[in-house]
Amino acid sequence: MHDIGLKDAFDIYQKQSDSLHKLWTYFQVVSLAVVGVAVGSEKAQWVDNAYVLIGVSYAVFAAANLTGVFYSQQELQRYGDAVNSAAAASGPLGRQLHIRAMKPWMVAAFHIAAALIVLAALCMASVAKPADRGGCKAAAVSRPGVFPGDAP
Repeated sequence: MHDIGLKDAFDIYQKQSDSLHKLWTYFQVVSLAVVGVAVGSEKAQWVDNAYVLIGVSYAVFAAANLTGVFYSQQELQRYGDAVNSAAAASGPLGRQLHIRAMKPWMVAAFHIAAALIVLAALCMASVAKPADRGGCKAAAVSRPGVFPGDAP
């Protein structure tokens, strides 16, 4: 029976690593979009439950993405072990190669922390006073040149 060589093992590892990076990129783009829309948009016209809908949708997305990232990281770790085995069975240069993939639980912990930060930013944006509900911008618009705290 013939086993795979070092080059083949490393190619498999590299393809899995590339796939995992695509999942992380997708997570980053969606996370930044959620924060950008929630923090940077004009919220005066939003219905009260908009933040709840965005938060729940993002939490579902983050959980699904975490599942993919976690299992992909498990595979990456196995493929890294295969590269290390092939490297150990190769020549002197190959034996110098050692791959150390992160543990899947560490990746999951980072993913969860990042998602919680996005959800916290969403919560903080939801409690900020919109302009038409008494914020400083509303006072300045309703009475040009007069700001809260100024003498009448």
